[in-house]
Amino acid sequence: MEKRFSSVYFSVEEVIQLMVEKEQLPGGRQGGRGRARIYALSYSWHSAEHPDPTGSTAKTVMEGLEKEGLSQAFVRAGREEGESLFSNERGGKWEKREGEEDEESWMEKDFQTTSNNTLPEDTRDFPVYFQDFTSLHQWLPVKGRTPEEDALFKQGLGLLSCNYGNTSEYVYFLRCTDVPAELEGVTNKTPYHKRGWTNFESRVAAVKDNELATIHLGPLTGALELIPLSPPALERLLEEKRPEERTDDNREGFVVRFTNGKEDRPLVANLYRAFVLDTQVRGQKEIKMNGNYKIDTKEKGGMLGEYFAWMGEQPECQVEAVDLSVCHLNNDSLPPVAAGLRALSSLRELNLTTNKFGLSSLSALKCLRQLETLYLAYDDDPIGATLKGSDELKDLQRALPGCQLMFIAGRRFFQHKLEVLQVQLGEDGEGSEGGGGKAHCCKCVIM
Repeated sequence: MEKRFSSVYFSVEEVIQLMVEKEQLPGGRQGGRGRARIYALSYSWHSAEHPDPTGSTAKTVMEGLEKEGLSQAFVRAGREEGESLFSNERGGKWEKREGEEDEESWMEKDFQTTSNNTLPEDTRDFPVYFQDFTSLHQWLPVKGRTPEEDALFKQGLGLLSCNYGNTSEYVYFLRCTDVPAELEGVTNKTPYHKRGWTNFESRVAAVKDNELATIHLGPLTGALELIPLSPPALERLLEEKRPEERTDDNREGFVVRFTNGKEDRPLVANLYRAFVLDTQVRGQKEIKMNGNYKIDTKEKGGMLGEYFAWMGEQPECQVEAVDLSVCHLNNDSLPPVAAGLRALSSLRELNLTTNKFGLSSLSALKCLRQLETLYLAYDDDPIGATLKGSDELKDLQRALPGCQLMFIAGRRFFQHKLEVLQVQLGEDGEGSEGGGGKAHCCKCVIM
């Protein structure tokens, strides 16, 4: 395909060029190319011979991008060009008449006569589409792969997470979960969420810190909710077996299936571990999860808690700040998350504002003795009014004497100066406005 339709392929150098910021012209005017957007497709292969024998995935993706993507104008123009070409060649009829050329033949001729293989002048929102089938050397039934192609294929597998887990705002995780099992030609009917490589791609994307950079196409099961998994948790998922999952093609009953499970299971586990280490641990001072996850059950809290605990066990971990604001944390999910955060010995700042936990959860935070600053709530939130002045808050401050417990006044950090309200805690833990006697200083800071 790359030889026949060379104009639709980009080299690595061209993609890098497409991702470069606009040039500044004299007088402050914008010029040159705008940034393109990369859409990394995660999807199910519908047969062993071809990933999309019925064309249903391609149709779902193009319709989805035209409806939901930021590259609508480009996608729409491509669809209209294709429809025009189809109308001219076939008169709008799908059936191929005797003596007529097939679609690929007249499409190839059209590409050769209309494409100059150059990048457009303005590439703002221009879509660059990554798909493993067309981007990596595939194993052909007759000729297989050459040693050079095999080396490039393995190198490409090792770099998949660079696409699916890329944190740039210009790189989108495009997840197509549809498996039309009723269509003739779809021989692999395993659901998306029970496949090994799609699980890897989704779990890598879950670590992204930008929820808006994920586009869902097709049904989404709860099993694929975007919550970061620790590498050991992913390994357990890949090795899980259940009797009800046993079939002729899955005799051991694996819940998550691979075509080549013996080699791919450890490969995927190692790739995921390396990705989390490289992007979330090594050299990272801050983890920002604000608003990207819905941690509203004990189970989800346990998953995230294990994720933090594993990070803390890594010698390279130097995380100093974690932002968990707007993550739906409640009385069920906060305790296991706090237990995991305890392992981050370098943690100094934690943001828990705009969540749904109450007084009963404050005791779970007493284990975070390494903290210096803890943002609990906005001053005008009901939870803020409940927490301030409560006995539970005083108990928490007594457990964390070196930590400032902060409430934020208003909705924007930079609009308010810090005002430190010092409340003296006597030896019996009772609060008083004045000094006197031996006391600990409870610093409840209103911003």
